[in-house]
Amino acid sequence: MKYQSFNDTPISDIRYITEFSGDAPTSVYVIRGQQGDMLIDTGFFTTYKPVLKWIRGNGFNITDIFLTHAHPDHDHNAAKFKELFNARIWLHSKDVSLIRNFPSQPQKPLDERFVKRVKWISFWTKTPMIKSKAYTPDFVIEDEGSDIPRKFGYDFSIVELPGHTLGSMGILDGNTLYCGDAYVVLNGVPMMPAHGTDLELMKKSVDRINEIVPSYLCCGHGVPLKFADEASSL
Repeated sequence: MKYQSFNDTPISDIRYITEFSGDAPTSVYVIRGQQGDMLIDTGFFTTYKPVLKWIRGNGFNITDIFLTHAHPDHDHNAAKFKELFNARIWLHSKDVSLIRNFPSQPQKPLDERFVKRVKWISFWTKTPMIKSKAYTPDFVIEDEGSDIPRKFGYDFSIVELPGHTLGSMGILDGNTLYCGDAYVVLNGVPMMPAHGTDLELMKKSVDRINEIVPSYLCCGHGVPLKFADEASSL
């Protein structure tokens, strides 16, 4: 599989690695803190070894794992990285019941183009290979804001971006918004997610991104984007 990281193609000061497999490249990020570093999402089962090599090769000190939501392509390696780095997992309270339980928040297609995709995903997420490994969040996030991050040496704010899942959330770090699957790159095209638990909430989260006006969007799928290039399509 082909990977691109900030070592290959720097984009602002964003630390990222993206796996180019299938039509939705999976991305993982790191934010550096005063007391340690935070891993944003953990990738799919195919990305464990490359992401681990990337973490070690860059000397990141992972003390925290921030999960934008509890879908297996984002939390599949959370249990392994938690154990390996003795890291704390952060997850929104509304996604706790979603861990290893994709059907607990049924997904609806954005439009008719994605009906078969949702059926396919819903089927495969029930299989043992696709299911995430069991884990327990150390911090169950209830509200957005910067109070909890600052306690652990991070200068960012948590932003709630529900819709794709009920507990989807992101991080606003300076002028960069790590938005999970509130916005994605599918077949090379930046767009709203192909599916969500609540499509109206999903649209409102896109409106929220427009209100924030970040300089960069760091999506869960695809390399970071300049917001100015995408604002007209959001």
